[in-house]
Amino acid sequence: MKLAAYLADREIKDSDFAARIGVTRQTLWRYKSGERRPEWDVLERISRATDGQVTPNDFLSDAPTVPSLPIPTMAEAAP
Repeated sequence: MKLAAYLADREIKDSDFAARIGVTRQTLWRYKSGERRPEWDVLERISRATDGQVTPNDFLSDAPTVPSLPIPTMAEAAP
């Protein structure tokens, strides 16, 4: 579950949750927007504070994807 969805579903204020996990409200906003990814210790605190509803894996889907490049066949690669 996304952190933003978790907080919205439970009507938890950003300032309250930020204090609970030990970060500023601005830092929490950056986590929610995908502008910044939490360090491992913060990910653990988020997971504990949400009773496991938001996990480190939930932040991985925000990672930018790298387009795949075509792999040439042996015939195409031969000089």
